[in-house]
Amino acid sequence: MPDTIIRLENISKSYSQGDTVIPVIENLNATIQEGKFISVIGPSGSGKSTLLNVIGLIDTADSGDIFFFDENLKDINYVQQNLIRRDKIGFVYQSNNLFSDFTAIENVTIPQLLLGANKKDAYNLAFKCLDILGLSARINHLPKDLSGGEQQRVAIARAIINEPKIIIADEPTGNLDKNTSNDVFEHLINFVYSQKISLIMATHNLDLARKSDHQIKLV
Repeated sequence: MPDTIIRLENISKSYSQGDTVIPVIENLNATIQEGKFISVIGPSGSGKSTLLNVIGLIDTADSGDIFFFDENLKDINYVQQNLIRRDKIGFVYQSNNLFSDFTAIENVTIPQLLLGANKKDAYNLAFKCLDILGLSARINHLPKDLSGGEQQRVAIARAIINEPKIIIADEPTGNLDKNTSNDVFEHLINFVYSQKISLIMATHNLDLARKSDHQIKLV
């Protein structure tokens, strides 16, 4: 049976708007297992991005507990949060957030360089990641010279280079046409399954969500 990577217990999150408290997530329970694809679906404003931010330790739940490999993360400090994000989690967003002055391979090396890897090793690993995603011939192109789908695959390569345990993807194909969306998704999911990485992805694309191992439905 796959190991449990993340366990959410009674997670709640709300925001204040003036004197009004607006609940976004209420008493959510979920389990994310190793090598599984979890989709998060629901209408705009239902809390999909909020949930991903809580899981990714970018935001804090009002109540409830998050366990990462059975360790409760509720009381960890800011430095510990940063280390978990750096070493264990890869992020992919709707906007690829690539550095426009950096080539594809330079963009992908950044997480490795932040870990202290030497440049040669970082470049070799970045090339491997880009090659897996079908971009070995595009490594020296700037983002402006890549298609939208290629840019998003570079962003995925950057998310996987540190060999995370989980990838958090927030509408990663939302800006792409249907065919390009399916192509990017197939590259992502093939890598996730081959490497037994967990993927939690918020999406409006129900066709992609149906391919998940489990769905979290927000209303």
